[in-house]
Amino acid sequence: MFETFGKLTHHTIIANGGYDGDSGEAELTRGIATIISYGSLFLANPDLPKRFALRAALNQPDRATMFGGGVKGYTDYAFL
Repeated sequence: MFETFGKLTHHTIIANGGYDGDSGEAELTRGIATIISYGSLFLANPDLPKRFALRAALNQPDRATMFGGGVKGYTDYAFL
C-alpha cells in the first residue's frame, strides 16, 4: 500500500504497521516512506532506539492492557 501511495504523492509518508528495526530500515531504504512509526512497539520498549542500535531483544506489546484506563501496560515495561 505505501509503495503505491508513495509513488502518487510528494508529501511526507509516515508508514506504520508491524515494522521492527530491520523492516523499518528496509522501508526507508526503498525510499517510499520518509518516516517509520513504531506505535505499540515503542510503547512496550521505551528505550526502543537503544534496543535497535544494540540489536537487543524487544518486549512484546500486551494489547490486553492497552486503552484500559490503568497504568498496567503503559509504565511497567522493562528497560534494558
